[in-house]
Amino acid sequence: MNRAARLHRLLVILSAATARPGIRAVDLAETLKVSERTVFRDLAELQRLGFPVTFGNGYPAQQELFRRRRRQEMSQIMADLVDQQLEVVRRKLPPEEAERVVNEAIRYLPMEAAEAVTRALARAAHQ
Repeated sequence: MNRAARLHRLLVILSAATARPGIRAVDLAETLKVSERTVFRDLAELQRLGFPVTFGNGYPAQQELFRRRRRQEMSQIMADLVDQQLEVVRRKLPPEEAERVVNEAIRYLPMEAAEAVTRALARAAHQ
């Protein structure tokens, strides 16, 4: 199994279950181009790693951060999600490698945020 691909799926699932609470495993599988069984294994791995993702066979996936949405500002939800994603890396990779990856990700995060806002502005302009 490709470790980078698995880590990528875990991060996408964590994000999707936060951004789109109630997302179904079949939808995650389609997005990730994997089987539903693979999605369920990845969801189980996130739970095993200590992340509060709930799901059931045929039922939607939801991340605990979504439940906090009404009580927190969206900026805090996003900060918590990024923190959780970096923690997935720390828990899945050997310590030295994880630290290198986390440090590299932190360097890119501000530019990625700017790109996301720019994409949203471009989409809004075309509507």
